[in-house]
Amino acid sequence: MAVALRRVHTAVAPPRGSGSVQLPGALTLLVPTLCETLRSTGLPAETRLGAMSSYHLGWIDADGRPRNDSGGKHLRGCLALWAAGQHGGDVRDALPVATAVEWIHNFTLVHDDIQDGDHERRHRPTVWVVFGSAQAINAGDGMHAIAYRALLSGRGRPGARLRAAAAINEAILAVIEGQCLDLDLEGRIDTPVATYLRLARTKTGALFGAALQAGAIMGGAGSRQTAVLRRAGVELGVAFQVRDDWLGAWGDSEVTGKGCGGDLARRKITYPVVVARSRLRGAARRELRRLYERPGGDEGVILALLDAAGAQDAVADELARRSHSALRLALACGLTGDAMDDFQSIVEFVAERAA
Repeated sequence: MAVALRRVHTAVAPPRGSGSVQLPGALTLLVPTLCETLRSTGLPAETRLGAMSSYHLGWIDADGRPRNDSGGKHLRGCLALWAAGQHGGDVRDALPVATAVEWIHNFTLVHDDIQDGDHERRHRPTVWVVFGSAQAINAGDGMHAIAYRALLSGRGRPGARLRAAAAINEAILAVIEGQCLDLDLEGRIDTPVATYLRLARTKTGALFGAALQAGAIMGGAGSRQTAVLRRAGVELGVAFQVRDDWLGAWGDSEVTGKGCGGDLARRKITYPVVVARSRLRGAARRELRRLYERPGGDEGVILALLDAAGAQDAVADELARRSHSALRLALACGLTGDAMDDFQSIVEFVAERAA
């Protein structure tokens, strides 16, 4: 245990720059199987819902022509499969759970893009830009239904699938509550850092936690193990959101695929912004507030204020805290040896990714 804890303390370097980080090997091996199952559970592209969901996932273009796009990292679904394998289960038994998690994640992305007014995702126009907001709402709703159809289509182990479904459903409620809070906080630059982290735990952390928990359930883990692993996933999800916020301010839009201007141009309330506001004093704090009350522009001035407040260092510190916490919890739920090495690589990916 002592050796593992020493490794925890040195696991994650501060996020400097935006160099490319590959999906960890333990998860990369799972992507082809998950992608195949994801496609098999989708609706025909000839249907309206099928066309919109297939477009969002990169399987077709806006005119319905086939594309060979990966449709995202599939990180959450792969986490579910990985967790099942680490607890002695057959990864194939967890495919309905992992597939459902991926459909749920993507339904939330489609709805988020509408609410945030985002025009690009994965280097392409978002679903609402191509099909209109009303139809994009339908697309998200349809993906939510597809998720549960995929979950219910599994064979065998009905008790485990029911427990996994309950965990996922609780996460969906948390994610939506987090999105409600996100909308409530728009324009409120005086948001406390603690409130923002609560937002990150629900909006992002909850589904990470459910992916690991549901996968472990399908792998045969006990209730205590799955509960602790869920907590590790929540911490991992908070780290993911904080890194996402860093990318929204300092990342390269050519790499992130989310368009130019980033979060600062849209005046989004993010971790670097709320922590900078908490640190700035006097005229600098008033200037940040004034700029955030105005529409886009002056992003360079805002970045200078964030840098003056040490926001990048604060992000690095928060990423280290969340990463170390996730690793300690993984140890507490019984992961050892190669499994801990895998999880450490996953944590490092989340904390250092470029997109």
